[in-house]
Amino acid sequence: MMKVCGITYAFTTNYGTCLQSYALQSAIERMDVCETKPEYALIPISKCPGYPSSEGGLKSTVKRVINKRTRKQFVGFEQKYMKYAPALPMDRFSEYNETADAFVCGSDVIWNPKYNHGVSAYYLDFAEKYAFSYAASFGQSEIDPAVRDRIAAPLRKLREISVREEKSAEIARECTGREVCTALDPVLLLDRAQWDAVAEKDNRSGNYIFVYTVNTSALLRRFVKKLRRQTGLKAIFSGGNAGAVLKCGILRPQTPERWLQLMRDAQYVVTDSFHGTAFAALYGKNAFTIIDGDPEKGFNMRMSNFLKAIGLEQRICTSVPDTIDCGAVDYTRAGEMLDENVRSSLGFLRRNLE
Repeated sequence: MMKVCGITYAFTTNYGTCLQSYALQSAIERMDVCETKPEYALIPISKCPGYPSSEGGLKSTVKRVINKRTRKQFVGFEQKYMKYAPALPMDRFSEYNETADAFVCGSDVIWNPKYNHGVSAYYLDFAEKYAFSYAASFGQSEIDPAVRDRIAAPLRKLREISVREEKSAEIARECTGREVCTALDPVLLLDRAQWDAVAEKDNRSGNYIFVYTVNTSALLRRFVKKLRRQTGLKAIFSGGNAGAVLKCGILRPQTPERWLQLMRDAQYVVTDSFHGTAFAALYGKNAFTIIDGDPEKGFNMRMSNFLKAIGLEQRICTSVPDTIDCGAVDYTRAGEMLDENVRSSLGFLRRNLE
């Protein structure tokens, strides 16, 4: 049986990060490769001895307190669904080659230097077996030349490279001089029925607006306030990080299963998150993606690229209109484009596993 080890962010308090980890594991283990289904184990990199610690200071202390409370909501999901490799010290990562047949890094913004602490393992520099990336992301539209020079060598070692956005593909091509393709974020590789099997079953909240935020900008708050007044619906907030949890006054963060149910059953979705946008599209929701600033710059381009790829760029909101168009979204063409991209992305994954 083929054994695959993965590298991505782990033990998070971000719903998108958590669910994309599960989705890639699930997609790989569902595949028939060489007349068998692979075994997958995620390297728990943030728990491995030698992983860089967080910065100090009052702000970081407050975030740690909030994250500790939020983390409790994710533990049950991880214990039930996730599979992990042993947490080896980082200077012994080469030992994973003794048990793994292949390595994959991705998805999420694991190649963003602001978040990966410069850890070269996110580029699979330790891999001696077959290694490739799946839908990895830089999460930005450009990269510092010094970082580019540092990561060029490990990227060139990868047998194949796929990234999540075209901007990330441009950066990877600059780093390697090689062909790079784009692939869908893993959460989109699973269909609604597969996610419903994970989500809580009952809608305990009635009609509501589901707000999933990572930035909680003034623009988003104004938009939600306007939509609440226009529809008469309550808003249920969910935060993707400590800052959002604090700004939104979220006293009890949701479990990933509850988060999926809230997304699935919402009347409207308002989000400034890539994964919020992706799940809203997967569930065919009447959704608004709030982008504060240039849609083609920085983290914004993640949502912009995705919505353009499925013909829904009109769902990007960069301001609050006098009247919000609450009409249902026609997902016919978007669904067809998503299905085509799912087939292509699964084909890339299968080809590399075979």
